[in-house]
Amino acid sequence: MRRELADGVTVAGRRAWVAGAAGPVALADDEGEPGAAVALGPADADEVRARGAVTQLRRLVAAGGVEAAGAGVDLGGGFRSARLAGARGDHRDAVLAALRAVGPEDAERVGERGAVLVALFGPEATKRVGAAATRAVGEGRWAAVRLASAASDLLGPEQLERVLALEAPEGVDPVGGGAASELAGQLRQVLEPVPGARRLGLVVDLWGRALGVHAAAARRRRLLGSQGKQDRTEALRERREHHEDERFLQSFELNRAPGQPTTPGALARWIPPEHLRRDVLNRLLADAYAATALLHAAVAVCDHGAVEGLARVEPLLAAAGEWTSDGWLFLATQRVPGLTGLPARPGVRVRELLHLYASDGPRDDVFADRVREYLAHARDYALVIADEVVALGDVGCSDPDPLLCDWARLPMAAWRERSGLAVTDRPPAPEWVQSRFGLTADRPDGDEIVGELRWYADLMDALARLYGHDAAGRPWHGDRRFFDHDPEPEPDPLTPRLDSVALAVSGAAQLVALGARPAKAADWPAFTAALLAGVDVSAALSGEFPVPPPLAAVDGSVVPGTAARFRVARSARTLAVWAAYMGNCIAGSLYTEGAAAGRSVLGALCDERGTVLANVELLHQRPAHRGWRISEIAGRFNATPDPELERRFRAWVTTLPGVRPPEPEPRDERDAAGRPARRKVPPVHEAAGPALAALLTPHPYAGVFTALAGTAPDAALTHLRRLDQDSLVRARRRVMADTDGLRTLWAATAARPLTDAVARLDPALRERYSALALLTEDTPLPRSLRHLVRLPALAPAYSAELVSRRIRTALGRLVSDDDPALARALSRRPTVPLLCALTVTALLRPPATALVQVAPPRKITVPGYPASSLADEDGPWRRALPVVAELGVDTGPFWDRVAADGLRVPRSWLTAGGWPVLWGRAHG
Repeated sequence: MRRELADGVTVAGRRAWVAGAAGPVALADDEGEPGAAVALGPADADEVRARGAVTQLRRLVAAGGVEAAGAGVDLGGGFRSARLAGARGDHRDAVLAALRAVGPEDAERVGERGAVLVALFGPEATKRVGAAATRAVGEGRWAAVRLASAASDLLGPEQLERVLALEAPEGVDPVGGGAASELAGQLRQVLEPVPGARRLGLVVDLWGRALGVHAAAARRRRLLGSQGKQDRTEALRERREHHEDERFLQSFELNRAPGQPTTPGALARWIPPEHLRRDVLNRLLADAYAATALLHAAVAVCDHGAVEGLARVEPLLAAAGEWTSDGWLFLATQRVPGLTGLPARPGVRVRELLHLYASDGPRDDVFADRVREYLAHARDYALVIADEVVALGDVGCSDPDPLLCDWARLPMAAWRERSGLAVTDRPPAPEWVQSRFGLTADRPDGDEIVGELRWYADLMDALARLYGHDAAGRPWHGDRRFFDHDPEPEPDPLTPRLDSVALAVSGAAQLVALGARPAKAADWPAFTAALLAGVDVSAALSGEFPVPPPLAAVDGSVVPGTAARFRVARSARTLAVWAAYMGNCIAGSLYTEGAAAGRSVLGALCDERGTVLANVELLHQRPAHRGWRISEIAGRFNATPDPELERRFRAWVTTLPGVRPPEPEPRDERDAAGRPARRKVPPVHEAAGPALAALLTPHPYAGVFTALAGTAPDAALTHLRRLDQDSLVRARRRVMADTDGLRTLWAATAARPLTDAVARLDPALRERYSALALLTEDTPLPRSLRHLVRLPALAPAYSAELVSRRIRTALGRLVSDDDPALARALSRRPTVPLLCALTVTALLRPPATALVQVAPPRKITVPGYPASSLADEDGPWRRALPVVAELGVDTGPFWDRVAADGLRVPRSWLTAGGWPVLWGRAHG
């Protein structure tokens, strides 16, 4: 009786037991799943002893994972835990997992102290290292133990003691996920060329920087946690509109002529006096000051406590309180039935804070609770007021209002001096914004004025600090609020992340795999900077991968039986982004070269939010038309993925069709005399290239691609081809911010000059070179066609069509994600083909959001004017189906979905009036 176990161990005379439905089950020598946890005991053990051992094994696995079983833990009755051959990781991973599972008090169950020490830290570990490890385990500092174990191949005993002494706040793991053996391999790859004396300094510095990232994330959670759990911006916006309406009515009553009735017509004809209009502008400015003060106070109180925090911002609060008159605040505090109880103006909260701070009451928990209550909606006030400031800039954009222009020239010196806020180092509002206030670009430099909107930049910067940032992003960008108060970092995918030690080391290992060489450095940032300097980043991220049509067709599809979507990597940049999060080597040259050559297809399984759950490598079956096989599948840090997800994915891959080779180009079989000959057919680029170039017309929307890429016109298409799907999605959002951006982009991606030229070729030429049809499909090209599309006259047109297809695939992803930018753009000015295509996409690949039914199940008539039918062969809905396929969606289940669910669209697409209004706009 022989049994193969993990780590290449073979045992004889022992039997493996596992838990069965009716009790313990003894396995034959060739039975058992690879890597399964088993209870290994005497061959003659009875069922009673086996039952107790299997029970202990189940508890061990529940506490420490299946990895813990590989440590040989004593299960009682002569049994020890084990794992069958095929398990990931090594013995140190098993011992670490087992120690955590059994606890320090039962550490002897894992084995003798010396054996455990050697398993964790190698044969050169000393007693002092063992004592330091015992202290770390007893104090629950498992992160330090894991890091020391992973680094034991590189550090000496004294250095390991330093690592084992590292501390982290309770609940914080700066090392991160993944097996210690995986981290050990990457550490060797990165630090082995570094002199031994410098390795410890880099490891300790990296530990501290990972803790800093955790501390920043914890601070962000505290800051945002200080605000109300519910978003009150819409309720507050309604409250402020009612407040302004009440002030307007009061002003009308005070200024109307005697006997003039209060009717809607009279109100519409009434022109408010100039001083009342000026009051509206001054109130908005005062509200911005007050909201800025509240945001500063919220951050200070969160960081320093209620008493010290208010003391730090008291001058700013006082200045904001002085700017707001008592008369303005009276109506803001009045309760209005049916509306939120929040005051309409932030100045009320400022005054309440000042009054509370000046009172003689005790500075106890009640005081702190009141302070937090007054600051709980600083964010909501700031967001609403920011929108009002942007709306103010739209007033008089063609012919500035003299009153608005006069108000824009008010000086800001008094506010700066009283509040203590220095003039922001941001530039003033750009010319296109200042022109709306009647200001000109050639205005001489001087004191700050209101129309420069630096006070608005102060507000957005203060809001960004509440989100944990130093300042707002994208200054004066042409979107909703000019600034991004919660900017998402867009680092270079090759720059190692500092979220954890494991991610930082895996990123550095990726750079080494790309050819970088470690150099001397005093700290970790300098070390990674030297690695980056040794890599040609543009070359490393510029590779594009051919995607076979069968896999391109299922890109973005949900794996049956799961909630995970299958994504295909189309570029090296995508792989770099995945690797930075997953902590693996999928972006290394071994994988990228295979994908670029078409030998493999790399992909990912992602959850509903797009987070990668597992990376996969698919290879052709032999021959290729038989389908696909999974070469590798691994979770984060190369861990075993969810077994059920892996099982269902493997089953799904077996159903995917393979790739059939293109038909060979025809040959002339006889010469002029009728004799058999092997005359060479002219290459396709020589025969069809000039003809295609003559038929090709300029792309009518070339400027759209230039705007989308943000580069010079001659580099736009190359830049867009190199972008991954995530970058294309972000670029699309920028373009859709413009009123007609979505319509223009849809028209640009529908224009296919190369496809039109192929269709107009001489039929005999197209018949002779049947492979020319591949130019109009999203499929890898044979070598002959690759020569053709590299011709200078054809290359831009071919690139434009590739980019158009990829942009449409990105659009399909935005529909599935219910992207708000897409919803806003679509609700403004859709076209009929665009609206039909996106509606069918939402039906076949619905987003995880609220959907509104447009047509009931099994009905083919779509309401709206003009009426339309799903069954009309020449109607817009049937014409949309081929377009939907370009969006990455399988249109086969269309009629089944119509029968089951009817026609539905995301609620975010609809404005007042619902679907009829949206359909009417598409025909406008």
